Amino acid sequence: MALFGPPLESKKLKLSKDTDLRTHTLRYETLLLIISRLDIPLDEILFLKDTYVELKTSVKQECEFIWVPIHDGPWTTSLEERYTKVSQMMPWYTVEHPTFITEETKKFVRDVWKFYRKPIIVVLDWRGRVKYPNAIHLMYTWGAKAFPFTRVRERALWMTEATRLGSLVLSFDPDLSSMLEAQKWVLLYGGGDAEWIQEFIARVHEVTTVKSDIYIELIYVGNNTESEQIQRIKNVISAVSPQSHSLILRKIRYFWTRLESLLISLSQTFSASDHTLDPFIQEVKKLLSYASANSWACLITPSSDLMIHSHGDAMLQAFTEYEVWKHHLHTQDFTKFFKTYIEQLERRGGSGHHCSRIILNIDNKDAVVKLTCPQCTHVMEKKVQYICCHVDNELE
Repeated sequence: MALFGPPLESKKLKLSKDTDLRTHTLRYETLLLIISRLDIPLDEILFLKDTYVELKTSVKQECEFIWVPIHDGPWTTSLEERYTKVSQMMPWYTVEHPTFITEETKKFVRDVWKFYRKPIIVVLDWRGRVKYPNAIHLMYTWGAKAFPFTRVRERALWMTEATRLGSLVLSFDPDLSSMLEAQKWVLLYGGGDAEWIQEFIARVHEVTTVKSDIYIELIYVGNNTESEQIQRIKNVISAVSPQSHSLILRKIRYFWTRLESLLISLSQTFSASDHTLDPFIQEVKKLLSYASANSWACLITPSSDLMIHSHGDAMLQAFTEYEVWKHHLHTQDFTKFFKTYIEQLERRGGSGHHCSRIILNIDNKDAVVKLTCPQCTHVMEKKVQYICCHVDNELE
């Protein structure tokens, strides 16, 4: 009520299409305030909608979402059209109209809850107390499992899942998760080097043909590049190997956004002196550093949930030299020796000379204070990246 005023006839919450609801009817539920600008990305809406449906159907938790659209400046006809279009995509409650939100409320949201540009999700309990000032990274990481979206719940989830990073990396997509459950090996790869991709796919197929007791699913997950380049690479993959799958663009974006959320959630949950999940954090940082790499690959196996990953040159060399090192497999299984071989290649200078660059596409309020390099012990240089892709918003 302090934020939006008393539940008078002129100050309602409403469902996106045809139902109004007074504020006081939500008093016994957990409220998740989705605070964003009117240009909230379509991918973000679709992700939130998936989580909302899961909370309401599978998990059946007592909670509600409320969209709080923040806009500064004069209100125009085009803004009205955008607001209508966006609100109709949301199955949850919205503030009656952006112009009803006062300047005092906007100032509070920015000064106290640190809203700037990226959407945030403020979690309120049934008494109106803030339980989590921004649960969006928690939600991206764990989805509906994170209910009631508190720091206690977040830490508990990390402590129970810490040893299964491979499963956690793939859990955003049911199709990928089912591959591990079917005892298939999953080989994620990405980058924009078409020549490397063609050769890499060919070498992997050669190895799996010789070693028929393993079945590897090749999945292209791109990197943080423009959609045109990703589509070009996907065309190359289809021409080289119809058996190699590519995620749709929305899931590629989700994959990288979720990795960012994994790192932020870990950094916010565990202090620098808490070394409980140090190896886990290092693995997440390495995966994130591949977002700007020309080529990379990551092998995830179902039995031990082992992850073997590196830059493209080392991974390609290891598969290319399979005939050289396969004779050693009588003493070690494939994955253990493959991991050892990759580490040897890195020490010899293969991919060890690559710069590690981690770019978090977030507002400064979410920035991790300090990151050590995933390849060495040095503190990484911190920079801010600005980018414009000259692409109209997908809702236009």
